[in-house]
Amino acid sequence: MSKKEAQAEAIRLAIAELASVDLAERAAVLGLPAPQDGKITLRVFGKEMELDSDYNLSVKDTGDPSRPDDRILLLHFLKNEFAAKFADELISFRELTGGQFYWGPFQSRSVKPLVGRIKNDLDLLKKNLDLFDWEEAELKDFSARVHLFGNLYATLVYHLGDEEFPADAELLFDASIKHLFVTEDAAVIASRICIGLL
Repeated sequence: MSKKEAQAEAIRLAIAELASVDLAERAAVLGLPAPQDGKITLRVFGKEMELDSDYNLSVKDTGDPSRPDDRILLLHFLKNEFAAKFADELISFRELTGGQFYWGPFQSRSVKPLVGRIKNDLDLLKKNLDLFDWEEAELKDFSARVHLFGNLYATLVYHLGDEEFPADAELLFDASIKHLFVTEDAAVIASRICIGLL
């Protein structure tokens, strides 16, 4: 199965699971804006988007469809019947189910390409971060709290390199992610942010 086919199947399955869900009620539970004229308007990875009652996600200004991964993540989030309590505790991908086993592939899909491009150029990193909604955090040499959608964030932690060690980075999640997404979704979030910063 190709990636495109896998994404289409993930969307189909998620929509089937959401068929009996009242979108307005679920949005209220999960802290998303209330639907207006049958659509929820919200920020998704730095863009103003609209989600309609058929669970199509599109760019508000143009009507262009969203990236399939963005739609899948939002649909998976909407499958949660209860809002997770935010722990204000940041965890690594390694701490998710199977995360230790998939650590190498996870890094190859996320922070390694980012560090390879940015190296020690924090000005470039900050410029590219403006593609998202973000605020500076106070971890290591530089860190950014990047908005996903709703009240969800991930934190990019960047370590500058020196003569002894090369630059490095890690993407951290609030511990509540364990209750909101499967591990593959966390990998997609990390890739979506890191590749989006290249």
